[in-house]
Amino acid sequence: PGIIILSVPLFATSLDTNFVSKACGLCKTQQDFCYSVLAQNPEAQKATTKHDLEGITINLAFQNYTAIARRVLFVTTNETDPKLKEIYRNCLHQYLLMRSDFQFINDTFNSNGDVVQSLWGASTHLTNCIYYFMSNTPPPNPFAEDNDNMGAFIGLIRDICYIDL
Repeated sequence: PGIIILSVPLFATSLDTNFVSKACGLCKTQQDFCYSVLAQNPEAQKATTKHDLEGITINLAFQNYTAIARRVLFVTTNETDPKLKEIYRNCLHQYLLMRSDFQFINDTFNSNGDVVQSLWGASTHLTNCIYYFMSNTPPPNPFAEDNDNMGAFIGLIRDICYIDL
């Protein structure tokens, strides 16, 4: 009897991993990012529905957002060059606005609303932050990788919402 009990969880884990792999394989724009973020995530491995995976991805994106916002705040606070500080402050403002966007995304998800539509605010604020670093002589962008990562999370949420499982 102990062997049967042990074999059932192993089988379930295998199924869950296959579910994540299937979902990631159906992603249109963020397939590699999906595998990178969700394949080894314990919560994602427990997902059995697309809705579960959407919620997990939204939570991971919010955790990522929180870490990035803290980093943007830290860099902005410690910048001594007034011109760079102003650019960083503008970007920080966009990240601070994103907090309410993520609350809206989460609320929309919890009410079974259109999550893809709810992503527009976060996408817009991210684009605004990126825009501040565009000029004929672009300033150094300490947030470039963070912005790319945030954009990948937004794209991954969108991809998962669109897949048909």
